[in-house]
Amino acid sequence: MRSIVLIADDFGLSPAVDAGILELAECGRLSGFGCLTQLPRWFDSAKALDQVPIGAGGVQVGLHLNLSQGFGGAWHQSLPVLITGAYAGLLPRDHIRDSLRTQWDRFTQALGRVPDYVDGHQHVHQLPVVRDCLLDLLAEEAARPWVRITAPIMAPKPAIKGWMIAHLGAETLRQLAQRQGLKTNAAFAGVYGFDQSQNGYAHLMGEWLSAAPENTVIMCHPGHFANVSPDDPIAPARAEELGFLSSPEFDDLLSAHDCRIAQPAF
Repeated sequence: MRSIVLIADDFGLSPAVDAGILELAECGRLSGFGCLTQLPRWFDSAKALDQVPIGAGGVQVGLHLNLSQGFGGAWHQSLPVLITGAYAGLLPRDHIRDSLRTQWDRFTQALGRVPDYVDGHQHVHQLPVVRDCLLDLLAEEAARPWVRITAPIMAPKPAIKGWMIAHLGAETLRQLAQRQGLKTNAAFAGVYGFDQSQNGYAHLMGEWLSAAPENTVIMCHPGHFANVSPDDPIAPARAEELGFLSSPEFDDLLSAHDCRIAQPAF
């Protein structure tokens, strides 16, 4: 059977998101999940991780770096401004370096360990300047988490959103990370417009599983139902994803495609 690395984003965002992710982790439906550490509730969220086995035989816990939303009043810039500034050489390197350091330190303080992997909220870790600051941080810490890369994106054929995610710095980050001795995933899936019903999401998952080679990382965003808020504009989609990922139909789909959820082997 092909091993699929199913990674949930945004643990720490809200009680509804945390509960959905933990439920999937406890029943073996996730390979790991990434943590947002800037919100004031982060240290309380981290205490809940005592419920799930972490590390060998359990789930991986990653750091989901944010620069595009003002969680907890943190420094941020909108995603379009970040992208434009990154490619124009206008991003404030000191602010970015300090933000990544703070997020890293809050992770290690809460969990007493370094993250198993690192990625970015809205994939900002791949942008010029940001990726350099990230790799510098990992070198300073002598840490070797694997780094999530969003290219190539597996089926369905990506629209403009998917194309941008795949091409805005992904391959350059892969090369730089590997040069530093860091492992990266070779294939990636899970991008869509957060506009699907549970059945629609199930159909997309079938397409991703059909096309996915061994050790493809599939991103997901599960959570219990919550109202849309400035911090969580995709809240309705989270409930649709959780409904499917926790269902017997997901097991059936994995079996139909000869896939299993596993920790990464890259």
